[in-house]
Amino acid sequence: MDRLAFNCLKRFILALTLLILQCSCHLFDGAGDTLSLGASLREKQTIISKNGTFELGFFSPNRTNNWYVGIWYAYISEKTIIWVANRETPIRDMPGVFTLSSTGYLTVSDSQGKVIWSSNNTQHTKGSRASILDTGNFVLFGAQNTSEIVWESFGDPTDTRLPTMKFWKGLKLKSWKSSVDPAPGPFFQQMNPSPGKTDLQLQYKNGVPYYSTGEWTGSYFTNLPGILYYSGLKLEFVVFSPTRMYYTYKLGPQLLASTMMVRHVLKWNGRQAINLH
Repeated sequence: MDRLAFNCLKRFILALTLLILQCSCHLFDGAGDTLSLGASLREKQTIISKNGTFELGFFSPNRTNNWYVGIWYAYISEKTIIWVANRETPIRDMPGVFTLSSTGYLTVSDSQGKVIWSSNNTQHTKGSRASILDTGNFVLFGAQNTSEIVWESFGDPTDTRLPTMKFWKGLKLKSWKSSVDPAPGPFFQQMNPSPGKTDLQLQYKNGVPYYSTGEWTGSYFTNLPGILYYSGLKLEFVVFSPTRMYYTYKLGPQLLASTMMVRHVLKWNGRQAINLH
């Protein structure tokens, strides 16, 4: 082989190697919207919903060295967190790992391999794949029935309610501890726990409610009669029994036409806001 042909072959092999590495990195860092069984994410790796709105991965709040697995809006430059997995147990020494384990559970592990958060529940229902949906809901599909949702972030909310999320009686929104600490703060919101009651209550850590939306009339909450008119939201309340019911909201025609994203957030100082993005 002459020198010119040899050099051409070297350049070809080098270019092919770089191409393979680039493709491998792209597939590794951009894993679509789904984690398959045994797959994991590390510090700079994320998955993104099909519509490009929501992103899941590791984040660290400003001015801290604490790391969490969370969900945020992918297209907003200032990271806006809507859900946190290990909010009570941050990783203080990266690298951490977020995994859909071979046993079928979602886990967050620290640099020593210790599991600090898990989706495991009392039913011990195992999953087969986990996807971030266009709604912002992160769901784990069952191993036996692959279309069945066996765990979802909407069922374990942090401080935010998104459109279509079913806020069941018994669930709680818990504020962040501070603007940079997602640990549960002193404020929380829940549906009145008394059977048959339909009002949403804002409470402090002592459990004493100091604000209520009033009862659901079938169209609106009695203390919030103008919320539909002013917010452009469509509220729904579904009652199965005195102890099993949920509240949800969807975007009205005007908001749908504007392609705006809406979220209801309970802030760390106890204030509530409906934010548009």
